[in-house]
Amino acid sequence: MNISKSKQTIFKAILVLLAILISIVAVSSESSSEDTLYCIGNDFKLPQQGMGIVVITHGWIEKGKDHWPQQMAEAIHSNVDPNQWLCGYFDWEEGAKTLNATNAAKYARDSASHKLAEQLLNLNTDLEHIHLIGHSSGCWLVSEAAKELTEKTKADIHLTFLDAYLPVFWDEDSLADVNTPANVDFWTDHYYTRDFTLKWTHCDLTNAHNVDITDIDQWIQDHNFPWQWYYATIAGEYPPNSFCDDDEIITYTGDLQYGFTRSRESGGKTGWEKSLTLPKGNKAVELKKP
Repeated sequence: MNISKSKQTIFKAILVLLAILISIVAVSSESSSEDTLYCIGNDFKLPQQGMGIVVITHGWIEKGKDHWPQQMAEAIHSNVDPNQWLCGYFDWEEGAKTLNATNAAKYARDSASHKLAEQLLNLNTDLEHIHLIGHSSGCWLVSEAAKELTEKTKADIHLTFLDAYLPVFWDEDSLADVNTPANVDFWTDHYYTRDFTLKWTHCDLTNAHNVDITDIDQWIQDHNFPWQWYYATIAGEYPPNSFCDDDEIITYTGDLQYGFTRSRESGGKTGWEKSLTLPKGNKAVELKKP
C-alpha cells in the first residue's frame, strides 16, 4: 500500500503525541519520588578510590526509577570495571511532571541541578572523572550541576546531551558554559534528531560537539531516539520495545566513532583525550545510513 509522504508525517506525529499523552498518564498514576540519586550495584562505594562516576537523568514527563535511565545505568554498569566506575541515575519525577516543558526545564536548571550536585558531593569519594548524561530538559539539570561540581571538586567533567531542549527565549550558550581550572578537562557531546519538536531540540550548541543522528533513525524521527541510540552504543542493541529494536547500530562517520565510546569509561584515557580534541560549536557532524 502506497502512502504519501505527508500522510506518513501526520501518522508519525499522531503516534508521537499519543506516546506523550500515555507518558503523562503513566507518570501521574505512579507513586512520586524525591529528587534522588540512585546507585547501581555497589551502593556508591568504590573499592579503589579515585576513578569516576556516570549518572543518567531524564527529561520532561519522564522518570528515572524503573524506566530508561535506570536501564541505561545498568547497561553501563555491565560494561565498565565496577572497581573503578560508579554508575547511577537521577530521578526528578515530580519536577518533570508538568504539562509545560519550559517549567520542567526551569525546575531542572534552578532546583534539581543543585540537588544532584549536592548528592554527588556528599558521596565523600575522591572522584577523578564525572560523566553526566541528560535527555531533553534534563540537559539543563546536568549542565547546571556541572557548574557547581567544577567549583568544589578537581574531577574532569564530561557532559552528554541527548536532544537538548531549548525553551523559547533561553540562551543556548548557557548550556555547558562551564569554566574549569587549567588542570581540569571538560567536554560536551550533543546528539540530536530533527524531529517534530523542531528547532527547540535540534540546535547546534556553542559549547558542545554537535552530532546529527536524524538519518539513522530508521522509522520515525523521534525525540526519544537519541537516548535509545546512545543506549544501543552501550549495550550493543536497541532497548526492548523501541521502534528501532532490530536496526543496525550506526556509530561511525569516516574513521571516527560516536556514542558511548567517546567517554573515558568506555574509550579509556586514549579515547577521552581524542574526544577533547573534537571541536565545540561545530555545524553538526551527520551520521548516515550506509
